[in-house]
Amino acid sequence: MKDFIFAAVFAFQFLTRIPVPVLIEPREPIVRKALICFPLVGWVLGLILYAVWWLLNATGKCSPVTIAVLLVTIETLLTGAFHLDGLADTFDAFLSSGKSREEKLAIMKDSRIGVMGAVALTLTLVLKITLLNELLEHTLPAAILIYPAIGRWAQVALYVFSPYARERGLGLIFSSAANKKALVYATLILLPCFTLPISLPATFLAAAYLWVFRGYVHKQINGITGDVLGASTVLSEIMFLLGIVIFS
Repeated sequence: MKDFIFAAVFAFQFLTRIPVPVLIEPREPIVRKALICFPLVGWVLGLILYAVWWLLNATGKCSPVTIAVLLVTIETLLTGAFHLDGLADTFDAFLSSGKSREEKLAIMKDSRIGVMGAVALTLTLVLKITLLNELLEHTLPAAILIYPAIGRWAQVALYVFSPYARERGLGLIFSSAANKKALVYATLILLPCFTLPISLPATFLAAAYLWVFRGYVHKQINGITGDVLGASTVLSEIMFLLGIVIFS
């Protein structure tokens, strides 16, 4: 139980900017259990966002689009734009034509943002805000609680089914610790989301998209990186939200 608590703290420490009481070192037993806790981190983020929606909605003063913008803003602050940075770096690299695998990996490490990364980031934020606005207009706020957990589960799935493309880094420790048992436990943490029946087909849509994205990533760099995992989180969330809108 003590190791699991440490693992949960480490997962929050790694995935968010939420203050944690202690600094946990990434030892392998902790890292393996932390992977299981990734969707749990998503649930906590979703709970915070849902509480923000409830408070703003209760005032009766904010339109759905205003609330949607505020939710994305607060989510970005809670995560430190961690995953959005990965998304921009990923598409800067992948959409640079004529580059070798090594060159694409080097582009990902460059802290500067290029045109393709900026375009991908802008379109992603606009799409996410639009989908949240659609959900709120159709009175489906429960999806706000769920979609962050889906995004963090996507990371676990990629860790299990993809090799790590770099020879060092914290992501390599996660990749070495990942196994199908960890994915099963992480999936079990998702089960409460299916109390909203429409979330089942939306989750299947997100998972199907993730598998296609995985194939695309493997063609580009023969594996995954931390930036790719960040991109997969954001894109899986969007596909889940899109599924909710479509199937509703």
